Amino acid sequence: MRKASLMLSLAAIVVLSVPVLAGEGYEKCSAGTQECLNKMTASMQERGWVGVELEKDEDTGAMTVTRVVPGSPAEASGLQAGDKLVALNGYAFGDESNHEQLQAAWKSMTPGKEIAYTVNRHGHDKKVSITLAKVPEDVMAAWIGSHMLEHAAVDVSQN
Repeated sequence: MRKASLMLSLAAIVVLSVPVLAGEGYEKCSAGTQECLNKMTASMQERGWVGVELEKDEDTGAMTVTRVVPGSPAEASGLQAGDKLVALNGYAFGDESNHEQLQAAWKSMTPGKEIAYTVNRHGHDKKVSITLAKVPEDVMAAWIGSHMLEHAAVDVSQN
């Protein structure tokens, strides 16, 4: 469950595709270590950061905010732990007909861009606007370091 939570954190923060981050169809990175490092760094520098950790309910697909990072755009917007994410920019999560629109929305999330989540808090839907920030260097370093450990494990086992 911890790995799923970490992976979903990346969904909210690094803004990659939900199926990959939810562990559905996840494939181990096949790029070489240096190539992967360069690609991840470049990608993260261009991506918007929200600053939440999420947990996905495997039965319903609902994503719940488990932590709001202090000083993050999420905190500034008023997102709270326990909020359930319902939609992004008007496109409902869990609705397969919105898959392409959600993918496009995630890919277009860059620092300085404003996005809108619809969240369900205590049974009521609420719109929350967030201005995305750059991924902080310490966060980027932690994510890249974690991913690079996967490469190290593969590189060692292949020798």
